[in-house]
Amino acid sequence: MNIPQACDIAVLGGGPAGSLAATFLARAGYDVVLLEKQAHPRPTVGESLIPDFWRYCDDAGCTGAIEAEQFIRKAGGTVDWHGETRHVAFKDFGYTRPALHVERDRFDEILLRHAAAQGVQVFERVSVHEVDLAPERPTVAWRTADDSRAGKLQCRVVVDASGQACLIGRQLGLRRMDDAFRFMSVWGYFENSKYFAADGSVHAHGSAREQPPTTYVASVPDAGDWGWIWHITMRRTTSVGFVLPRETIRAVKQSGQSWQSFFLQRCDSMPRLKMLLSDARLVENSVRVIRDYSYRSARFSDRNSYLVGDAAGFVDPIFSIGVLLGMYSARGAAWAIDRGLRAPQKAEHYRNIYESQLADRMEMARTLALPQYTVPGGSVSMQARKVMQFSASHAQALTHAAASLVGRAENFRALVGHADGAGRAAGE
Repeated sequence: MNIPQACDIAVLGGGPAGSLAATFLARAGYDVVLLEKQAHPRPTVGESLIPDFWRYCDDAGCTGAIEAEQFIRKAGGTVDWHGETRHVAFKDFGYTRPALHVERDRFDEILLRHAAAQGVQVFERVSVHEVDLAPERPTVAWRTADDSRAGKLQCRVVVDASGQACLIGRQLGLRRMDDAFRFMSVWGYFENSKYFAADGSVHAHGSAREQPPTTYVASVPDAGDWGWIWHITMRRTTSVGFVLPRETIRAVKQSGQSWQSFFLQRCDSMPRLKMLLSDARLVENSVRVIRDYSYRSARFSDRNSYLVGDAAGFVDPIFSIGVLLGMYSARGAAWAIDRGLRAPQKAEHYRNIYESQLADRMEMARTLALPQYTVPGGSVSMQARKVMQFSASHAQALTHAAASLVGRAENFRALVGHADGAGRAAGE
């Protein structure tokens, strides 16, 4: 391992946002160093990707590697919401490229290795413990996982892609928790789970290649529109998780029950989920818990630093757009950094564009995810509304359908900006 003392761009984190930002910048001709605290492949949740993610793979030149991996193709969604079951298929909205169910450890590794192939200097098992954002030249202080080496890396710009660690955001006091989404999530992985196809039929796990699965989502009976589950069929296992009010944490801790026992009990309490898992086996030691997961940064950039992916913010994952937002932020940050370094007199202008566009998309995602449509003052920001209104018609139609399935149609109508917007977006 020979980490240089200087480079053009230092990227902190090797998730999708960090790897893509590094790739875009390396392809633009910059000397890029990426520091990742773990070794890939690494376990990560968030396995459902909607078709729009392909555009960023195309831009980064990694589409072929993703296709060659042959992840499970996702046909659409099956939703049980307050006793009503409905289905949605991507092909019905004009999508010609598949959504995917991916093992995130492998998906993330593909993106990281692609970054290295594009000239990015990638160093794994290297953590960053401090960033000096000096106006002239930022300095990144790093150390290896085994504490055998430490050093400093000077650069022109730092890209914080450290995920929920939010390295720069925490250091500068920028992280803001979202009180509207004070939830916990508990999830695990099963072998041999059945799944729903797009027509509602049930199939054995081994049929996923021939009969593509849907992502199964259902409301939790005792949590109104606030609690829900996911069921995502992958090549070897199935990801199953619950999103529940944070009060559940206190109840479980007070009862002395283990998280695995609680998780399995919850799975058993949902009749259709129980049916899907009737022949399944929980993967040993796979149950994980995270609390208070929704937040955003007060700002996403500064003179010589940019926040991307989960380091910039994370919204409730009910619409599976977390990775997509991360990819969007990676491309936007790379664009702004490139323009700013080539024309320093306009760098602030490019930063402001990045700030505005990412903030608008995060606000749109947040408004759609709210269980009940509640916005201070009774109106949605014009910026968030503009993002939706300028989206492609097929994307609007899919968003309307998905929002309607999970009791959030009013949120969509507010973003479109008129009472009959949902109908027009859906082509009615």
